[in-house]
Amino acid sequence: MEPLEERETQVAAWLKKIFGDHPIPQYEVNPRTTEILYHLSERNRVRDRDVCLVIEDLKQKASEYESEGATFSQRHGCFSVSSVPSSTIGETGKIKATDYTFEEKIGILFRLNAESISCSSEN
Repeated sequence: MEPLEERETQVAAWLKKIFGDHPIPQYEVNPRTTEILYHLSERNRVRDRDVCLVIEDLKQKASEYESEGATFSQRHGCFSVSSVPSSTIGETGKIKATDYTFEEKIGILFRLNAESISCSSEN
C-alpha cells in the first residue's frame, strides 16, 4: 500500500486534470477522503483506458468498413450522389420530380438508394 502523502499527491494531480482550468472544490483532506478519492481516481483511470481501447477499435473497424465499401463499390459499380446531375437536386436537397420520365425518376431513386445503402463509406 502506498503512503498517504503519495496518494494525496496523486489525488491532487487527478483533480487538477479533471477540473482543468476550473478551481478544484475545497474538500477536507484526511485519510478517509484521500482514500475515497484515490479509489475514484483509479476507477477513472481504468475507465479512461477502456474507453481509449474502444475508440481505437472503432477507428480500426471504420477503416476496415471503408476499405470493404470501396472494394464493394469497385466490384459492383455503385453509383454515388455525385453521379446524379446537380439540376436534379433542389435547393432543399430533395429530388425535383418535374420534367423527368418515370424511368428517369426510378433511375435517380436507385442511384440515391445505392449510395445510402451500399456505398455509405463514401459519405
